[in-house]
Amino acid sequence: MNRRHHLKQLARLAGGGLLPRIGRGESNAESSDARTILLCTGIQFGNIGDVGHVTGILNLLNTWLPEARIILWPVIDVPDFDDLIAQNWPDVEIVHRDLIDGKPENPRIEAAAREADFVIGGHGEGAKIRWAATSFDKPYGIIRVTVSRPPTGSTKEFVDRASFYFTRETASAENLKASQTSCPVYGFAPDATFGSNVQDPLRAAAFMEAHGLEHRKFLCVVPRLRVTPYYRIAPSMKHHKEPWTPERIREVDELNDRHKEEDHSKARATVVAYIRRTGNPVLLCPEMVHNMELFDELLYDPLPDDIKPKVVKHTAFWRTDEASTVYRNAAAVISLECHSPILAYMQGTPAFYLRQPEDTIKGQMYYDIGLSDWVFEIEETAPQAIVDRLMDVVNDYERARKKLERSMDYVRALQRKCLMEIRTAVGLKNDGF
Repeated sequence: MNRRHHLKQLARLAGGGLLPRIGRGESNAESSDARTILLCTGIQFGNIGDVGHVTGILNLLNTWLPEARIILWPVIDVPDFDDLIAQNWPDVEIVHRDLIDGKPENPRIEAAAREADFVIGGHGEGAKIRWAATSFDKPYGIIRVTVSRPPTGSTKEFVDRASFYFTRETASAENLKASQTSCPVYGFAPDATFGSNVQDPLRAAAFMEAHGLEHRKFLCVVPRLRVTPYYRIAPSMKHHKEPWTPERIREVDELNDRHKEEDHSKARATVVAYIRRTGNPVLLCPEMVHNMELFDELLYDPLPDDIKPKVVKHTAFWRTDEASTVYRNAAAVISLECHSPILAYMQGTPAFYLRQPEDTIKGQMYYDIGLSDWVFEIEETAPQAIVDRLMDVVNDYERARKKLERSMDYVRALQRKCLMEIRTAVGLKNDGF
């Protein structure tokens, strides 16, 4: 069998699974029901989870609001991101550049805001949404965000004036309730990444073949420090571009150094157990662009010598589509980062989240969707507990997949309810949905 034919076979396998490919709704630009949505989301390219927010909400809007025209206004300004969107949603227009002193750098942004019938925004996009709403009297709604405390003052006014405000976990919804918001529609709707299904079967297949990774016969492990060291990340890859003070750098480094060994010793325990009990390899892979720096110190170097030959490293940062396809082929994913498990769930792959207390209240969503057995509070969990749960998955894989599918059925039901509210707010009829 020649290599090209083998890669095509692998690609077909990599692209297969429980979930359908991204659907593309029929264009309805001439319909009287057509609406233009200015979508403000996508804050950093150096995090496949943040990109997953964008690909997720685009997939959901394309599925549930197929007649809508979408103009995407992200913070991300990277050609590879634009390529990803164009490959999957060729009808979506992307506008770039930011606001400077309350005015858009790019005149196309003002034109897009004028054209929009409705503005939808995600995490970190409040300034853009306020500008469009106040400058052009546009209605707006917020999707799948975390609200860490009951909003007050101008933040509460922003919430109150929204047509809808959906949070990605119930803890945030409770904070909105505690604020006594007058927003007409608010509540829990799962993280937008639960809608992402972009894939790159050819790139994933090539990587898997090069490293001897077979379908459902390897484990993925993703590291994380307690606080992301953004000062080590290139400006084009991150949202927070302000330089860090020496004091901030020292505080974060000291916090991370205190916990990094103990945290990752628990991930290493799963690596050792999985390899020794199954004989299959483990892939160390990134969710954020700096994660590769952690592979050797925290995961690979401390491993026993007999384990190291079975460990593979994805040493280059990858796009969300390639990562999703590799996760689709993995037996399971173990992650200290929050969104790799979600990308895995969207591919029908069981995954565990090792949750650090510094990673905000967003991790509550794992409990909310019925996967409390697959989230481990890192400071309260012994390594053996994670190993035992992983072996439960390995030893009865179909049971684990059925458990995951039940949770995804619940997620899809919540998504439908949320998107029906969005259709109503945008001014679209719900007939046929």
